[in-house]
Amino acid sequence: MFVPIPCQEKVSSWFVVFSLLHKIVFGFACVAVINGVFMQETFKVAQQDDQIMLRTVETKRMAHRKKMQMFFQHANDDDDKVLSPEEWREVLAEEKVKHWFAAQGLSISDPDLLWDILDTSGDRELDLEELIQGTARLQGPARSLDLAVLKMEHYRTLGAVKDIRSSVDMLRQQVNLLVRRR
Repeated sequence: MFVPIPCQEKVSSWFVVFSLLHKIVFGFACVAVINGVFMQETFKVAQQDDQIMLRTVETKRMAHRKKMQMFFQHANDDDDKVLSPEEWREVLAEEKVKHWFAAQGLSISDPDLLWDILDTSGDRELDLEELIQGTARLQGPARSLDLAVLKMEHYRTLGAVKDIRSSVDMLRQQVNLLVRRR
């Protein structure tokens, strides 16, 4: 006796549609899950590949350089290859430029302070390289290395202040002794 034939006579023909739909939906769902796991593992391995990481960093560096060159050309009104503090303030007064810098990861609340940070040579002129290197250094969140260096410099400064204070106290005592002897 062949079993499927009696079952087919007792079950509605719509059950075939339901069965096919069920197999298709769950079949595609399983394939999608397998594909997702495969893609996740592929991206994880790609993120750990040194060549890809180096290429990504270099691409970001070149894109940053290009953006800063375009900004420098926009800001440099007199084409003298340096920005003056006046040109800097003038271009940063534009809301569009402030938003553009914010999109680059640099929030500009005090243009003069940012100028002082970027002008590493101290010549009151900002050339293209100072702009590129300075903004790259300031972009994104503070790194733990930056914070460690800042903390170390703080402790050194604190130690120097303590030394100066003790020297001043010692000098004060010596002056007081000299004044009393007179």
